[in-house]
Amino acid sequence: MFLSLAIFLYMKHDFCDIKIDIFGNFQKSHFAVKNGDQGRYAIMKRSILGLMYLIQGMRNAGIDVDTRLKQIGIQADALDPSSIIHPSLEWDIQKVIGEGVKPERGLFIGQHYALAGYGPMLMLLVTCETVKKALHCGIQYQSLTHLFGQLGLRESKGQAALIYRPVDLSTEMGLLRAQCEISGTFKFIQDIYKMVGLSLPDIRVELPFPSPDSIEVYQQFQDYYGADLHFNCEQAAFCLDQDVLDIKIPSADAMTFRVYEAKCIAEIERLNHEELEKHSLIQRVHDYLELQHGVMPTMAETALALNLPERTLRHQLQQLNTSYKRIREQLIKHKALSLIEYKEYSIEVIAELLGYSEPAAFNHAFKRWFGRSPRQYGR
Repeated sequence: MFLSLAIFLYMKHDFCDIKIDIFGNFQKSHFAVKNGDQGRYAIMKRSILGLMYLIQGMRNAGIDVDTRLKQIGIQADALDPSSIIHPSLEWDIQKVIGEGVKPERGLFIGQHYALAGYGPMLMLLVTCETVKKALHCGIQYQSLTHLFGQLGLRESKGQAALIYRPVDLSTEMGLLRAQCEISGTFKFIQDIYKMVGLSLPDIRVELPFPSPDSIEVYQQFQDYYGADLHFNCEQAAFCLDQDVLDIKIPSADAMTFRVYEAKCIAEIERLNHEELEKHSLIQRVHDYLELQHGVMPTMAETALALNLPERTLRHQLQQLNTSYKRIREQLIKHKALSLIEYKEYSIEVIAELLGYSEPAAFNHAFKRWFGRSPRQYGR
């Protein structure tokens, strides 16, 4: 029954998400690393999963995130869950929607990150032989999660700790994101234990934030993380007895584990090699326009999301021998061909998915691009 539930969750949300870490060791953060001389991306993209969970959590926290998204041409419900996004672009969007939001609210926002979005990684973890193996896999394949920072495992003197180092603890947005990620990671641990039928062990929680001034807010943290809670620590840590690592996972299945390990590796390779040859600005515009179904932000909205004046964006694209209009049209053409070749949607539905108000307008554009109608092309 357990495996049936896990497979249902995987099939319902088969979308993924930074870079592989070594067990117990931390690499230099890869978040905003670019090759400045060539203006090209030097790091892998992520699933849009983390951004979608952030938006969902902010909504549930009573934050008017939709109005903020509208300023940059995004409709949250139109976001394509299979989309991938470069971390720098995701960060630009987060700065817009997170402006003025107190970091402490991340405690609540992070609690809305769900297991269902983890796809093959979820199946990998719940079919591990032991808790220790599951932790190692979580660290190794953390690029398929919502996390921006780095996970590691520390073992010493009968104690083990899952360590998390956020990317940025020096800005309000960085602190908000870190609060969300750490809260979400704790929920992830709780949900995994429930899912495999194990009792949650006693956990000492260490947070890299000052203790809240408000007694009410402090109590909210303690109600969520438990009484063994400590602030002002070097990094986030979830500490437990080392004996817990050797506990067998009831749903362990070696064959299923191998199947989903291969899927995780393949997904990381796909993210790592996606569109590496394009100039970073062209790629960022392309990625931004590709995030949604049936919605295309205007050039002004795109410039705002990328934190650039519209005139500067236009000029820089001209210097690269392209334009917003050309990037937009190339993207629509590519999507149109993919949807027609998929043969699952009518021309009317495809036109709607591509943002056309009526099929006739789509037919006219398609014929101009390819010399024949969508129906003729699909035969």
